[in-house]
Amino acid sequence: MILAPWKSATSTVRVRLAPFSEGSYDVFYDLNPVLRRVVHQHMTYADFAALPESRLGYTTAAFVRNPYDRVYSGFLQLQKDLRTQPEMEYPDRAVRRLVLEQLAENRAQLEHASFQFEPWLESVEDHQVLAVGRNTSFPLHPAHYWTHHAGQQAVDFIGRVENFESDFERLCSKLGLLVDSHANANVEAPEDLLVPKDGHGYRYLEHFGAAARRRVNDLFREDFALFGYAMV
Repeated sequence: MILAPWKSATSTVRVRLAPFSEGSYDVFYDLNPVLRRVVHQHMTYADFAALPESRLGYTTAAFVRNPYDRVYSGFLQLQKDLRTQPEMEYPDRAVRRLVLEQLAENRAQLEHASFQFEPWLESVEDHQVLAVGRNTSFPLHPAHYWTHHAGQQAVDFIGRVENFESDFERLCSKLGLLVDSHANANVEAPEDLLVPKDGHGYRYLEHFGAAARRRVNDLFREDFALFGYAMV
C-alpha cells in the first residue's frame, strides 16, 4: 500500500507500479463510502487507518520531499489544476460542484497575489496547511501526515524524492517486485526530477526570499526534523 503525499512523485510511483495495483478506490475525487466524505489519491495515513484495508497486513510505504520544493511545486500545481480540473470527468454533480467551489477559492487566493509565489505564500493561512478535510483541492499538508500516526512512524518504508531512483529500487526489492518501467508522470521536466539546483539538494530554493523560507520553516518544522532535511 503506497501512501501519497502531494507533490512527492505520486504519479510516477503509480505509473511504474500500475501492473501490480489492486486498489479499488478512485485516484481522482470521489465520495468514499467508509469515510463518508470526498477524498482522492492523496489520502493521509489517518484516513487510511480508518479503512478496512489498513487491517489486512499490507506493507505500507510513502515518498517524501523537502518542504521548499513541495511548496513551490504545489504553487505550480494549483495553477495547473485551475486549467485542467474543470474539464475532468467526475463521479457525480455534487462532487464536481464541491471541487469547483474549492478551485474557485484557490483561484481567488492566487489572483489576490497576482499569481506571484511569495505574495501567495504569505497569504496562505496555517489552517490551509495543517487542517485536513476543509479543501481537498489544497492538500499541501506536512508530509508526515502520510508517514506517521499518533506520534509514531506508521509506514514500513519512507523514500525521498531527492534519492528517488535508488529509493524506488529499494522499495521494489522490499516488496519483491520486478519493475521494468522507468516512466515519469506529472513532471514538467522529467530529466530534472532528481537533479538538485543548489548545495542543499533543493531544486526551487532560488524562488524563496528570507520571509518565504521562514514561513515554510515554521509550517513544516516537523517534516524537517522527522525526515532530516536542512532548514535554510
